[in-house]
Amino acid sequence: MPLVNYSDSEDESNGTPADTQLQKRTGALKRTRDETEASSELPPLPSAFHDLYTTDTRRSTRDDSSLHGGRKRAIPHKEGNWITHVYLEWHPTLTESTTLSTLISLVQKAEHAQQPFNSDPQIHSSLLSPLGTPLPLHISLSRSLVLVARQREPLLATLNTNIRKAAVRPFDIEATTLKWVPNYERTRWFLVLGLARPEGDELNKLLDACNVTAVEFGQPELYSGSGSNEDSKDEIEKVEGRKHKKKRRRSRRSTSSTKVDVLQGRSEAFHISIAWTLEDPGTVYTELLQSPDVEAFLEKEVRAMQVRFEGVKVKIGNAVCVVPLARKVDDSHGMLGL
Repeated sequence: MPLVNYSDSEDESNGTPADTQLQKRTGALKRTRDETEASSELPPLPSAFHDLYTTDTRRSTRDDSSLHGGRKRAIPHKEGNWITHVYLEWHPTLTESTTLSTLISLVQKAEHAQQPFNSDPQIHSSLLSPLGTPLPLHISLSRSLVLVARQREPLLATLNTNIRKAAVRPFDIEATTLKWVPNYERTRWFLVLGLARPEGDELNKLLDACNVTAVEFGQPELYSGSGSNEDSKDEIEKVEGRKHKKKRRRSRRSTSSTKVDVLQGRSEAFHISIAWTLEDPGTVYTELLQSPDVEAFLEKEVRAMQVRFEGVKVKIGNAVCVVPLARKVDDSHGMLGL
């Protein structure tokens, strides 16, 4: 039998087929790694995705303020009640979130510089969860509404109709001021961005739609104040009942002026909360918001931001529904794009 020639160990170490395969694999891995790095910046998630994860994990079977930084429910939980809130939601970009975080830090530094040895109000950012997850910010369009189960769908349907009638299209918002605002119970104070009145007065139009809906279901209005819609309506009815035309004209002019004042007052009430504290900031800390560093940063960075809103969100219990704003209006067929 003839002998078969086998390669020795030196030939195996220098074998070109094995080297070629290794080079091919290395090249393929490098291309895959390069492609992965090139696509590391993923596109933003759709807004509907955020609605799937709107509530924190429940850590107790009863209300416990110690689990929430000392915060207490404004409306205690009651079986069968559905707490409802109507709002505009904003998910800040990384750049916007960094800008707002810097603004909060400047406020904290100004307070500490004022009274370095005293206990300053502990300011908690609203931008991140305790686990460091980015949180959305919002503009309220309603107070906390307390519904029973049978009211959920009718209220949502009525609100949807009223918002459609308002014919509000997607719009932009700009921040103009920085101030402290308490909640209704004065158990918490919020560091908020005051907002410029948008060109089309969209915020007031949406608020009207929400307030009309709230009243229909026996719920309180938001930002009604002393110059409420009911006061203006009563005044109009009194004017129409008078006999003398001259007095009617004067009263109507007065009523019209009252409505303008009400709209202006409500426009100044709209805000976006960026931080909160359990202690009353008082006059001293409120005045610090006008410190040179804070005001300069507000003017240069914050007022340059524009936030766009394309839909109204309605949170009923843990469920979130979106009422999109009209994208196009056709005079003959009504609103399109809803």
